[in-house]
Amino acid sequence: MSIFRFQSATESAFLKRSHAPSAVRAWLVDMLCWPARFADPQVEREFTEEYGRRFADFRRAALVLGTLIWVCFGFWEISLAQTSTAFRPYFPEVFAFRCAGAIGATVGIVLAFRLEFHRDKVAHWILLSGLAFMCFCLLMQTVLAPRPFNFTHFFVGFYLILFYLFGFLRLRAKATLMLSACVIAVIVMAQLLTQAVEPDNFAAGMFYLLNVAVLGHSVNVNAERHVRDRYVAVQALAQSNDALQSANAELAQKHHDLERARRDQQTKSEALIALREQQREAAEQASRAKSRFLAAAAHDLRQPMHALNLFLAAADEALEARDIEASGKLIGEARKASVLTARLFNAVLDLSKLESGHVDPTYTSVDLSRVTEDAVEQLASFAASRGVVLRYARALQKPAWVRTDADWIPRVLSNLIANGIKYSDPSKAGRSTVLVGLVRMPNYVRIDVLDNGIGIASEHWDAIFQPFVQLGNPERDREKGLGLGLSIVNAVVSLLEGHRLELKSIEGHGSRFSVRIPVADQFAHEDAAISSADAALSPSPSSLRGLYVLLVEDDSLVRASMEALFARWGVLSDSVRSAAELGELLQTIERVPDLVISDYRLPENATAHDVIRLLGEHVARPVPCLVVTGEAMASTQGVLPERCVLSKPLAPDLLIARMLELTEASGRAT
Repeated sequence: MSIFRFQSATESAFLKRSHAPSAVRAWLVDMLCWPARFADPQVEREFTEEYGRRFADFRRAALVLGTLIWVCFGFWEISLAQTSTAFRPYFPEVFAFRCAGAIGATVGIVLAFRLEFHRDKVAHWILLSGLAFMCFCLLMQTVLAPRPFNFTHFFVGFYLILFYLFGFLRLRAKATLMLSACVIAVIVMAQLLTQAVEPDNFAAGMFYLLNVAVLGHSVNVNAERHVRDRYVAVQALAQSNDALQSANAELAQKHHDLERARRDQQTKSEALIALREQQREAAEQASRAKSRFLAAAAHDLRQPMHALNLFLAAADEALEARDIEASGKLIGEARKASVLTARLFNAVLDLSKLESGHVDPTYTSVDLSRVTEDAVEQLASFAASRGVVLRYARALQKPAWVRTDADWIPRVLSNLIANGIKYSDPSKAGRSTVLVGLVRMPNYVRIDVLDNGIGIASEHWDAIFQPFVQLGNPERDREKGLGLGLSIVNAVVSLLEGHRLELKSIEGHGSRFSVRIPVADQFAHEDAAISSADAALSPSPSSLRGLYVLLVEDDSLVRASMEALFARWGVLSDSVRSAAELGELLQTIERVPDLVISDYRLPENATAHDVIRLLGEHVARPVPCLVVTGEAMASTQGVLPERCVLSKPLAPDLLIARMLELTEASGRAT
């Protein structure tokens, strides 16, 4: 047994001797190569942050100590200049670099206390820059000082700087090695250029300097490796503690979850039952509201339609009796009933589109003062018929440009003014007044409509904005309005961006409705002013005389009525009932039409989109197209602008204005 042990020991010693060179190489590599960075960049970043915070105060103290040592050598140089006549002539230049180094070190101290010195990158930048500057100052002193003082009194200072670099500042090994290598390289280059130090002394000094650099670097490598290993161990311990705490917390959480699951299930079941009950109640309320709205709309639509039928029947009998005067009056009354029907029908459609979110406002610059003036002028006769004084208080004559929808804001203003006129106080005969005013503010313009009418009690403020709600009109007298004006006003203001509606009222004294509208971009005023001037021209049927219009309408009554209107206006027209017939007509016509008017929904599943497509295929130049539709949700988005779509029933004046607008725009384009 002892023999076998001896053989094993001998073999072990042999193996150790054979692997000794490789072990030495590995040891040297381990001692001199700086530690590798962590593989995970996040871990390396966290390590450097912790490293910088950990040694921040130590580095500040070492920086102050190094500065004091540098300054103390300055006193030694002063003493040397006093005792040595050989050194005295060189003292001013040498001492200047001593002072420069002291100033640089002081700047480093200030930066260390002012900047984010706890960040490792900032600390390295300050300390390495300071050391490089100090080495430069010491090198200049070595070059400037006479022999042998430059070696015995100054060159040896590089040893202290390297000791200080590797031992006190806790800098990372790679950075310190790079700096020391650069310093040694600069010293060698300076010696080759200046030969300031005696060659024998320089060789001996460099020998010791290289040894100090190698030893200091190995110490620095081991110190950094120790810090990294300690960081890994601390992090592993922290992760273990976190994992243990997480496991304990998870167990506790599961225990609580088991108990809470039962309560949550019960709570969810109760909440689901309550939600279904709320949804059912909300659906029933919405259904009842819709039913009330439809009932009120049907009731109000029946009245003028009933009157229209009776007036037309009476006019027909008067024509048979050849009573032209009576038939003319009856037809005039029938037209009034028709206008009232159209107004009510359009108001219902507008309110439906506004509340369903199918209205896409077009924002432009609008002169609100001109819109207000036009609305007051249009309603002046209506106010006079009611014995109401309608006034427009205009403080300044300059325009009030606002950013709003040019089509909807006049209707808002007209509805508010008409509402004030309708609800004038009968007891104030001769004193009933509606005052319209504009208030200009930096960011918005406020339009106020004030009246001294019957006023509104505070409990009715919300109700008046509901459809078909009219205070003081239980008999539903159409002479007092439709009951949709304020509903449309509220829906429009809610839709337009940056607009706000306000109401103040005292029962028996009057009301004030205010609308805030954001001011417009000043650079858009000129174009808007031109558009407003063009829109101010009143449409005339005579302006349409000689136009050639293609009409695409599948409803025979509507087609016949529009053909009759075109004939009265002097408009040349051809009419078809479908897109297929339009395609055949476009192949035979000899004149390019000035305008095409089409219904949106056409036979054989065709729409106005097909009409536009056919025009592009058969007509060389662009032809404007006007869509007149009875569908509230007809979509021509991306094909036609909103101004090219009108809803039925349609007032002739609006049709004339839109036809003129499109044909004139087409003429300017060509």
